[in-house]
Amino acid sequence: MLWKHFTAALSLASLAKLLEKREVACGASTPGDAVPSKINIWADLSDDEAQVVYDLLKDTFNLTASVNATMYDNYVTWIETLRPNKTDAIAYLDNDGPVPERWARATVFLGTDEYTSDEFPDGYWQELQVGPLNTNGSTPEISELEYIYTKSKVSFAKGYKDDLKWAAAEEVYAAEILSDTMLPVLVDLVGEDIKTYGEENSTVECWATDPFQIDDDGTVTDWATIFLNYHDAGDVTPTGVFLQIVMTGRNVEDYYISQWVYNNIVYNSSGEFREAWESDDFVKLPKIDTTNLNTTETFVYIGQQGTTRELDEKLAPIAIEPEGRRWKYSESERYFTWMDWEFYVAWNRDNGLALYDVKFKGERIAFEIGLQEAIAEYSGDDPFQAHTTYFDRSYGFGNEAFGLVPGFDCPYNAEFFNVTWHSNGDNNYHNNSYCAFEFSEDYPFVRHTASEYITVSKNPTFNLRSITTIGNYDYNFLYKFFLDGTFEVSVRAAGYIQGAYYNPETGDPFGYKINEVLSGSFHDHVINFKADFDIAGTANRLAKVELEAVNHTYPWAPDKVFSTKQKRRSVIANETYLNWADAGAILLIESAEQNNTWGNPRAYRAVFPGGDARRIAQNTHTIINNAHWAEKDMAITVQKDTEFTSSHVFCSQDLEDPIINFDNFVDGESIDGEDLVYWFNLALHHLPNTQDIPNTIYSTAQSSIIFTPFNYFDTEQSRDTLQQMYYTYEDATWDFNGVSVSPECLFGIEPLNFDAVNYDGMQISKDTTNIPST
Repeated sequence: MLWKHFTAALSLASLAKLLEKREVACGASTPGDAVPSKINIWADLSDDEAQVVYDLLKDTFNLTASVNATMYDNYVTWIETLRPNKTDAIAYLDNDGPVPERWARATVFLGTDEYTSDEFPDGYWQELQVGPLNTNGSTPEISELEYIYTKSKVSFAKGYKDDLKWAAAEEVYAAEILSDTMLPVLVDLVGEDIKTYGEENSTVECWATDPFQIDDDGTVTDWATIFLNYHDAGDVTPTGVFLQIVMTGRNVEDYYISQWVYNNIVYNSSGEFREAWESDDFVKLPKIDTTNLNTTETFVYIGQQGTTRELDEKLAPIAIEPEGRRWKYSESERYFTWMDWEFYVAWNRDNGLALYDVKFKGERIAFEIGLQEAIAEYSGDDPFQAHTTYFDRSYGFGNEAFGLVPGFDCPYNAEFFNVTWHSNGDNNYHNNSYCAFEFSEDYPFVRHTASEYITVSKNPTFNLRSITTIGNYDYNFLYKFFLDGTFEVSVRAAGYIQGAYYNPETGDPFGYKINEVLSGSFHDHVINFKADFDIAGTANRLAKVELEAVNHTYPWAPDKVFSTKQKRRSVIANETYLNWADAGAILLIESAEQNNTWGNPRAYRAVFPGGDARRIAQNTHTIINNAHWAEKDMAITVQKDTEFTSSHVFCSQDLEDPIINFDNFVDGESIDGEDLVYWFNLALHHLPNTQDIPNTIYSTAQSSIIFTPFNYFDTEQSRDTLQQMYYTYEDATWDFNGVSVSPECLFGIEPLNFDAVNYDGMQISKDTTNIPST
């Protein structure tokens, strides 16, 4: 009976009307700007503000312009907004307090003689705060920035691995590789390409790893390896040659190559390596066949190859907005609204995208949500892989977020946003660094078929995406918002793996052989985020609900024992680290003061969809005290203005006494009824296989977390949407709530603006790249 009524509604007349030729253009429109009630107090420094700070630093520290600086000079690396403390921000946002003062954070290296000492014989890196900037006429003050760090000064060796250090190492590599002693050896073991090392467009590169190894006596060493590099894909064309450089101090003339490793044999000098190579019993490893490496037929080429698939010449489905965009933003404040969601966006060099004052239906859900750090910790049978742990914040998630490609990185209907940051005394600009778009998910949000009706709700979402390319990996970050107050944070990774040379004698435990001489080195990605929740206020707690099998006797059957299941709730009393296995079946960030109508604490649930991954090795020589947040899946701490972030650029090299030691955050304080911060990790175990050749793919290299209302409201909150239908069988009537579900008009789709994709930067004062869908 049900299907009789359902099919009757689709009369021939209805079908004819739906299929009639569309001759009128759709009346698409772009809504007006969103108007926030407050300014974006987290916004990046303007060019003028950055210039004021730079000029003041230059005069105070006698800075040398970065293009002319040496390791014996004073120079600035970064200037950015020192974002206001939550205490001051909440006073402004909620209590009509004053606009928080504008301050800058500056990172400088001080290397002239007056800044050297017994403690810092080679100078030091310094974190400074400069401000206030938003005062009329008064000169900002410069002071050490210590209140959010364990220290404000970091030694030359343990600070930022900047371009000067990379360039110094390159000099040493080139001198040794091209020396009379080593060039014949390397021509034989690597190939003729090695003769071009150091030249423009050379097909050979020598790459060092992170972190430096610093002995107790202060000796600084680093491991490097030689790669062939065709199609900018050197990560997957290793040679099996490894070398260690000594880089103690600042005098490049004192730097030298201390060891070579080949076929698991250590040579303590270039002469020793040469002598061994000349011997009759020297064993040579297979070399990569370079015959086709420079063609589009090679395994490293990532462009189109192979026979075209049937119908693949047609454009794949695209997203359109037939009646125009359904979300708003303020360009000046980077403030976004969509379907009762609202928030501000901020950007910086280290972390890229961050969201502030995230509200749903007028209530703040989170004060801050944003990326903190990402580590990639490798294993392998060679000294390069075995010494590798990258802290990608040191390379920068904001400054490496190059232009998103319209229609490929983001849908056709996306709007793209440009960003600025300030480094080395310059104002830097990028086009299309993040995009915003509404998207219809491929499944309904709600549906039910009953005996008298059928109802289905569409599932539109609002999305913010940025993609950062750090070396070989392209990290795809997405914040996704749903109609009911749920939001998701996800990360995906694509790009070339950091491959290793496959040695059949020792390589198999660390990775599969996936090409001629290529092994996919097993590694972990652990990406850390900060979520400062305010669930129905700042008085929150963390609770877990266990779902347990029990034997139970009911009062209505006193003589029978039933095997059943029950929930058991408990409150986590103190700051702690947790793995998902210890977090119970249901993990809740609850209000400690507000219940819903039915007596349940208003809460948000953290849902981990799967992919049970985390950092595997513990107590390694590349991570000591610089990433305690990576030891478990999450940590819960009391919010403090002094515990601002979990990591820092300097944590990449300063392993034992880092400028931020996250373990100090988790010191056992009570978290019951407190303002809480939920630090969570999204992680990937990456055991590369042939599916990663030529590139790792986003569909499988991914991790995500969902935060969803849990007794937060009295009912599920999507029922007010008009994007749903209700059909009653008896009356054969369709109710689409006044929304046109089959627009009888032509869709005018604007051409994609590829001119805005510019990897060399962007025009000054160009704020957005607007690609409307009409």
